[in-house]
Amino acid sequence: MVKEQVFISLVIYTYNDETIIEETLINLDQAVNRVFKNYEIIIVNDCSEDNTLIRAREAIKQMHGDTTIINLSRKHGVEHAMMAGLNRSMGDFVYEIESAVIDYPIVLIQDMFKTATKGGFDIVAASSGLTSWKSKLFYMLLNKVSYLQLSLSTEIVRLVTRRALNSMLSLKEKVRYRKALYEYTGYSKKLIKYNSTTNRSIKSKQLNRENISLAFDALVSFSNFGLKMSHILSSLFFVFSVFMGSYALYNYLFNKSVVQGWTTLMILISFGFAGIFFIVGIIGEYISRILVELQNRPFYSTKSVEMYKEKKNLAIYEVAVSKE
Repeated sequence: MVKEQVFISLVIYTYNDETIIEETLINLDQAVNRVFKNYEIIIVNDCSEDNTLIRAREAIKQMHGDTTIINLSRKHGVEHAMMAGLNRSMGDFVYEIESAVIDYPIVLIQDMFKTATKGGFDIVAASSGLTSWKSKLFYMLLNKVSYLQLSLSTEIVRLVTRRALNSMLSLKEKVRYRKALYEYTGYSKKLIKYNSTTNRSIKSKQLNRENISLAFDALVSFSNFGLKMSHILSSLFFVFSVFMGSYALYNYLFNKSVVQGWTTLMILISFGFAGIFFIVGIIGEYISRILVELQNRPFYSTKSVEMYKEKKNLAIYEVAVSKE
């Protein structure tokens, strides 16, 4: 088989994957080595607390491609951690793999490349279609209210061309939701469906509160959801105020025995201020995003970088305080 001559980068995220990372890396290396002559594998270790790093080093001894391990100084989450690997990648095409669990047929790696090159797509994503109801609800809401005309779904593996990646990396938003950022670049995209090949579930490496935070950030940053909610609530409270005002006026004119508007006043004040505080809270979220942008903090902090070349008999360690 004649191997492809283009240079490929494969960036994989890992966090506390000691039981599967070795098998995953070896399988991915074999899959890429069968198809591509020149490639690199970049492992982003998101400050794992188990033996993931040790297992990854063991796997590298059996791998063929040049390999880099980026050890982050603290846990950053998938989005920011992947930025560390993507910024370091040099490939003409770059695979983004967000989980160490391989639930897809390994031939998918080759199929995605063929789809990109023969179909002329800059972004090729793969999805099994096995999505939780919470994820489906989130994507339905985001796709509906976004001003970017998004069409997002759960994606664990993605292949992007260098120009699409560079365009995404050039965007300076601190909320790094790459799915939406790639959509914003406007490059052509193709979604491939596959049947899951394993019973092992792909567990999110983020805590539930981090998932919720990412979802909320995406809604605020890539849609007018907050502003629309404010307008809807403002309209509802205005209608309610008109109704209560009419009710109070009716009682004043036609029901002389009623106590002078104490209940109505309390209800009106309660609902009115509840709406005001809710709207102020939404505005506060937008202000907080402005503050994050102005702070201009780096996306991630790197503890060390391990580079393995030439049959993996040499490990070069370099230390970086941070990288933006």
